[in-house]
Amino acid sequence: MVETTSSCATPLAQQITERYGLLLSQAQLAELLGRSADGLRYSLKCPSDSSTRALKACGRKVGRRVYYPAAEVARIIIGGGES
Repeated sequence: MVETTSSCATPLAQQITERYGLLLSQAQLAELLGRSADGLRYSLKCPSDSSTRALKACGRKVGRRVYYPAAEVARIIIGGGES
């Protein structure tokens, strides 16, 4: 059986999913990116580049918190934020 997913980020998405689960919290995203939680929060508040804007756009609100889908985070990391 052939998978129809043609994403290059699939192995990275699998690694992120195995480590953090399907949705990443802001703290987990900061750890993944090697940033402090406060620094990431500030960057998402005032995005200055395309990858930060893409990360902000992929965030999903669940109640009062924002979570980031592992597959979209992997796509942004691999693609450099290009849509």
